Amino acid sequence: MNKYSVAAFLFIAAAVVLVAIPFNNYVSEFITAACMISGMACAMTGIFILTFSGGEPFDPHLVAILPAQGCMNVCSIAFDLGIHGNAHFLPPRVTGEGRVMQFNPTRPYKGTYVSVQKSFPSTGPSGLVTIPSCDPLIQRLRKGHALVIPNTEEQLTQLLRETISGIGEFAQKVSVSWHSGTVTITLHRYRLIDGCQFIALESPGCCPKNPCPVCSLCAALIAEGTGRIITVDQCSVSASKKDVIIVCSLLVPIDPPPPPQQPKDEGSGSLR
Repeated sequence: MNKYSVAAFLFIAAAVVLVAIPFNNYVSEFITAACMISGMACAMTGIFILTFSGGEPFDPHLVAILPAQGCMNVCSIAFDLGIHGNAHFLPPRVTGEGRVMQFNPTRPYKGTYVSVQKSFPSTGPSGLVTIPSCDPLIQRLRKGHALVIPNTEEQLTQLLRETISGIGEFAQKVSVSWHSGTVTITLHRYRLIDGCQFIALESPGCCPKNPCPVCSLCAALIAEGTGRIITVDQCSVSASKKDVIIVCSLLVPIDPPPPPQQPKDEGSGSLR
């Protein structure tokens, strides 16, 4: 059963009701004919929808756990190398690259320039530099949905809603709360929450250090839009076990390098 099957059965039920009306009530021939024609139309529509309705495209419970082990493996390797810092999402103005990069520092990070030419920078702040797990998703949104990343809090909030709950349908609703230096994102009724619960059970501190593609997408969009460094402070499952709460800090870069070769898009943050 899916939404198409339910709609088909509703049409068939409506057809039964419409056909039964003339037999149980004394109505004119005009009303009888209208009910019969409407009933036949509903029945044919229901049968058509039921015939071509397939199952759900994927089982979200299975898809949710696909990236779980990969996220935990990266966290385990970083921990063995002495890298204990949470994920920092660096905007292009900090690295000189054309995309947001993820940086896990070994020591408290102040927001200075980070070389991203190697996974382990030889100069500057020490740590692990990686491409965020959300980067393929961002590239797909740019090509397929004309992604435009705005630079205001209101427009970024709308962009997160359109991306997470609209195009991706990862969550039923997205709430974003901006405070002084922090932003809290809540993914209500997150469809892939089974993976979050699995990681929380096996490795509770993994999510802030190496977020999954959806959580890193939120941080990366905010980082590129605001031009500030986004630090993932918390990424956890709510008490109801239906929502995901992401808490990030916004850090102003210090002595950024020259502008990247690919300038940041400006606009209202709409997708199509």
